[in-house]
Amino acid sequence: MSSGKVDKLQGKLKEAGGVLMDDEKLKKEGQVQQAVGDIKETIADAGDAAAGLVEKAADLVKGK
Repeated sequence: MSSGKVDKLQGKLKEAGGVLMDDEKLKKEGQVQQAVGDIKETIADAGDAAAGLVEKAADLVKGK
């Protein structure tokens, strides 16, 4: 499981715990952790896309 997905899952659990215990701080921490997970996933996706472009460029240079 990727780091972003782990953060999102942990954040959801924190948020749910905050709701159950009526703890606004814990709820907000969970929401922030979920946002961090989203950002990490976006960065990972961008890195994968960039790697794919580099690979395509290398193939073009090689004449494939």
